[in-house]
Amino acid sequence: MIPWSIMTALVGCSITFYLFVRYVWLLHLSPVVTGILLVVFLIIGCFPLLAYYSFEPALGRFYPLWRYTMYFVFIGCVILMVLTMALDVGWFIGHKAGLLQTPPFSREFCLKFNWLTVTTALLITCYSLYEGIKVPAVKEVTIASEKIAADKKIVLLTDIHIHRVINPEKVRQIVERTNALEPDIILLAGDIIDDDMPRIADIAELLKGLKAKEGIYFVSGNHEFYAGYRDSLVTMKKLGFKTLENSGADLGNIFVAGIPDWRTGRRIGLIIDTETAFAKAKPEQFKILMSHTPFDIQSGNPFDLVVSGHTHGGQIFPFHILSALSNKYLAGLYDLDNGTKLYVSRGAGQWGPQMRFLAPSEITLINLTSQNKE
Repeated sequence: MIPWSIMTALVGCSITFYLFVRYVWLLHLSPVVTGILLVVFLIIGCFPLLAYYSFEPALGRFYPLWRYTMYFVFIGCVILMVLTMALDVGWFIGHKAGLLQTPPFSREFCLKFNWLTVTTALLITCYSLYEGIKVPAVKEVTIASEKIAADKKIVLLTDIHIHRVINPEKVRQIVERTNALEPDIILLAGDIIDDDMPRIADIAELLKGLKAKEGIYFVSGNHEFYAGYRDSLVTMKKLGFKTLENSGADLGNIFVAGIPDWRTGRRIGLIIDTETAFAKAKPEQFKILMSHTPFDIQSGNPFDLVVSGHTHGGQIFPFHILSALSNKYLAGLYDLDNGTKLYVSRGAGQWGPQMRFLAPSEITLINLTSQNKE
């Protein structure tokens, strides 16, 4: 298997080499200038690698700015690539159809339109950064069931990704916005922790401010495994949250259960056991399963609702396409063939670049209501 760092470099340099051809080579500049710019573009392709935590000791307090800059420039290149490809394909078709006189991929074409695509990409990249660092908005979903006797408000939080360069104020405001909804239940569906616990203990402590009348429940995501599975569970318990790893909680006519992240947990030998998780559930109860990564639910399962995250809704277009292919379910509410409902949150934070485009972050308010009221 190709190491992740090498794969990242290959993908990154492929993107920036395409931009080099399109924005430098076709302009027919001098060989020296062209060669220098080729090196610059290929270095930019490796910027995601330069954002790794291993650079923090050398950069000290300037590391957060460095990390944000590396990702900002690289994601700007991704967005520029998408815009450029769309322009080139459209112009090529229009030229072949006789609708446009200027030939595509010519120096005249590049000089005429390069400034437009670069400016547009820069504006979109700035907006993507804003979307990433802002406090998530509340997304409200209503689910009706005959099993629900009294209305319940459930707040679903996933993918906060608390790490050493996240703004603590953002975490604090996520807590405040969640509490303002006055939830009965809060579900923390994984990827809450995304760094070594000693490095983020103070920021994680802010989650202790979360309030819910009937408890706060947590399951691990894949990034809890990367950060330290046992340490993450210990931290969640110290904060007062009940961890549901192949276990459940009886909340009257609602039963909430959870499993460890089924993709990553299996790799380290954990058993993923939904039967054990729901062993104490009663047939008449509305059953909610927390599974960080969405998955295909088999017929005959005991769940009424599955809540997940992991996908980030694609986070930054065009990664929506890859995320959908990898996970099948991208974001939102799905009605599965067996009658189960699946909700996939886009998450309250993000992994890697603190940026989003066409996939806004969310704090999800799920209103459970009696079907008899409709």
